[in-house]
Amino acid sequence: MHKALEERRAEREKLLARARKFAEEAAKALGAITVWAYGSVARGDFNIWSDVDALLVAERLPEHPLDRASLLFRWAPAGVEPRGLTRAEFEKALGKRDAQLLYALKDRVLLRDDLGLEPLLSRVLQELP
Repeated sequence: MHKALEERRAEREKLLARARKFAEEAAKALGAITVWAYGSVARGDFNIWSDVDALLVAERLPEHPLDRASLLFRWAPAGVEPRGLTRAEFEKALGKRDAQLLYALKDRVLLRDDLGLEPLLSRVLQELP
């Protein structure tokens, strides 16, 4: 069983490395960003069909959803499913205690935090009932 756990951890790290590559490439173009991996890979219950869900927060992103997606997918390696919010959108969602966002990021892996948003997210999650 020990070998199976090691293989599972190695596979998870391999998937997270893809998301880290996405974060590195996006930061080169966007500057300061925060990126979390979330979903099944972050929780550890992924399977062979799982992709890595990644939420990127930046000061500015294209307003139109298709333009935003096109930009984010430009840096996403195969198997990474990026989503993006501006810092203002993210902070507004936190302020409203957006259930979808908070549930998604309850189990997360911080990949990069140039914007210093992890402590804010952690505080909001700790305040929830």
